[in-house]
Amino acid sequence: MDAVKNETGGQLCAAGLIAKAFGIKGEVKIRSYSRGIEEFKALGSVLVGRNEREVVRREIEEVVARGEDLYIRFRDTGDRNAAEQLIGHFLFVEESDRRSLASGQYFVDDLVGLEVRNRAGRSLGTVKEVLSYPAHDVYVIRSRGTDVMVPAVREIVTAVDMKSRVMIIDPPEGLFGGTAL
Repeated sequence: MDAVKNETGGQLCAAGLIAKAFGIKGEVKIRSYSRGIEEFKALGSVLVGRNEREVVRREIEEVVARGEDLYIRFRDTGDRNAAEQLIGHFLFVEESDRRSLASGQYFVDDLVGLEVRNRAGRSLGTVKEVLSYPAHDVYVIRSRGTDVMVPAVREIVTAVDMKSRVMIIDPPEGLFGGTAL
């Protein structure tokens, strides 16, 4: 299947990442950025690609939850070899298909790239990635050439301003390599 340019006219939003192939029938394990099994089932199809400029619309044939993990089988991905070709690709949805979140909740793709500052306004780095753990998410902040893992809890993350693309944190002493932040 050939990649096609995103000519939908709408903005695309990353809904997940294909993490690995599973089994022999073409299933892929996904790391969902905000959607559950019922939401993926309701979509019917997603746009798949390494970036949002060149994507392929893929029909969802089946969505299965195994514990906390989500697995998808696409109609045109019938075996493990085809599924392995999709590892590292993102699942995109059009902005109009994006579900609404409660106040204080954010989509992962909106958080990645935010500038991170301390309460005094000093720039600490940028959000590189969001990791999901059972207790809470963890923000991976790229700071001075290294990655710093910051728990995504209200005691540390004090504000997120999506218009200014800034996250304000109150990090524990020493987290960013020094005491005077």
